[in-house]
Amino acid sequence: MDRDAQSIYLLDMTRCEPRSAISRAFEHEKWTAVDYEIDAGPGKMLFCGPDADAPPLTLRLNTKGWHAIYVGTYGGPSHQAGETVLFLKLTGDPGYTYSTQENFRPGKDIVPPEMVPGPADISEAYWKSADLTGQDILFHRPEAGEHAESPTNISYIRLAPLSEAEAARAQRDRSRTDTRLLIANHDSGQHNYWSYASQQDMRNEFEAFRGSDFKMLLWGCALGLGTFYPSRVGTEQVWTFGFRGRRAVANGSRDRYRRAGFDPLRGAVDCAHEVGVEIYPQVRMESAQLPPNHLGYGGPGQFYYDHPEWRCLTREGHPTRALSQAFPEVRAKYVALLREWVEDYGADGVNIIFCRSWPYALFEEPVRKSFREKYGEDILRLPPYDDRVLAHQAGFLTQLLRETRQMLDEVGRKQGRRLGACYVLPTGYKLLDFPDLGPLTSCKCYGMDAETWVREGLVDHLVVHMEQVNPLDGSGAVPVLKTFQKFTDESATRLYADLYPRRQSGDSMRIRAKTCYDAGVDGLCFWDTHGRISRLSGWAMHRVLGHKKELDTPEMERFAKSLFRRVPMRSLDGYRMDGPWAMPSDG
Repeated sequence: MDRDAQSIYLLDMTRCEPRSAISRAFEHEKWTAVDYEIDAGPGKMLFCGPDADAPPLTLRLNTKGWHAIYVGTYGGPSHQAGETVLFLKLTGDPGYTYSTQENFRPGKDIVPPEMVPGPADISEAYWKSADLTGQDILFHRPEAGEHAESPTNISYIRLAPLSEAEAARAQRDRSRTDTRLLIANHDSGQHNYWSYASQQDMRNEFEAFRGSDFKMLLWGCALGLGTFYPSRVGTEQVWTFGFRGRRAVANGSRDRYRRAGFDPLRGAVDCAHEVGVEIYPQVRMESAQLPPNHLGYGGPGQFYYDHPEWRCLTREGHPTRALSQAFPEVRAKYVALLREWVEDYGADGVNIIFCRSWPYALFEEPVRKSFREKYGEDILRLPPYDDRVLAHQAGFLTQLLRETRQMLDEVGRKQGRRLGACYVLPTGYKLLDFPDLGPLTSCKCYGMDAETWVREGLVDHLVVHMEQVNPLDGSGAVPVLKTFQKFTDESATRLYADLYPRRQSGDSMRIRAKTCYDAGVDGLCFWDTHGRISRLSGWAMHRVLGHKKELDTPEMERFAKSLFRRVPMRSLDGYRMDGPWAMPSDG
């Protein structure tokens, strides 16, 4: 695909229209033009900032036929890298695509050194392939939310013509269903990123999934019983204190959709169905944070504060910050929230994050009483990690899932469809003194009996979340995945691997995905996709990771390695960029 010699470079962004919205100076309602030069020739890039209020721009392509589209952006000095945000779309696209500057962290991400851009480099990323006949490209920037404070840059567009065979394959891929094996996890951060206030705002979010291998989106919309939409069951988020700048952005996002009379969850469900993916609203059972963020930072909703009597208790009888699932009233409240999603909003299922927000049941009175009735012993007189203790505590979370399954079946019968349940499980976490019990250690430590969930048909989609997986080929995940695969293999439950890190080269994703499929998983899930979809080259690889039979083909390897490159600049704003004195030294 990457035939550079045949490519068309559109280097002069001052060709965009309206020309009256472009200036050499920083002016209100204008984009700012800056000269640069790369090996392909001289050009003019455009910047726009949050205070400019500049209109969208249109770049006339005057091109016919199928092309691969590459986008060049510049992020500025290293301390600003990753902060630029661009919206772009073809004239025929229903929504904008988000594009953030692609920067990588060599110590944390899996990328080769040649992929790490410096302050003298433009980052070039593959966007997509499309028939450009009669099409132009529109550029815009975010109007609200956290990313609205970021600058915007567009440096150039490169168009690489596709062969007839490549164009035919691109068209076939858009209609394939056998590759739809992927789950995206938007873990609630999207709300403050973009501050949705209209169906078009939401449509932009879902454009990334159109024609992809993703079949399902987990949509974070509740932290505890604090919601990112006007719920009848929970209470809307009210943010106090928090990280620098977060409170104002978060409360502003809530107020913006209120002023517009827009319901973000209803908009998300509608847009998911527009692009052909199922949507499972998601809750993380969050509790109060440490002061000063204990009074409403990121949840957990008014119900939590109204009922301190329903907290998990330590062996010594001290309350923890977490609500206990041992109390029927707590379970009923959560089931009511999940019911709202499928009954009132028409979602396709529900999702609970269990790889965060422990504990779920400890030594509360219902736990102690029921243990005494079952075993004739005082649970407090047994070792804390006795098998019977762990199994009994886990039973209360299992009971929540039984009640959830009962509710889903009830609502599903009325709607004439099966409503799904998806749960995300942890690996690699445990209390310091908890014994190593193998790949299921985290589940047993934190009260999750996944084998019973599968055996009783309580879970349709089981996601195994793994943060630290070595070596680079992902083979360290195989023993864990095979353990889960043993008890899901003959069941109706589908098993998914969720491997970190969030940022990898396309080829690293390809290799690690194949390792997971070879270990027996049914599909892949990706944590924090609300931050991944805007990294163009990375997302281009994510979109095709359901092609499990083709991951080890030469064609897929070439594709993976063609998605990103850094392009050195010879000059920028009239100054050479290739000498020892190219960079400012003012700190």
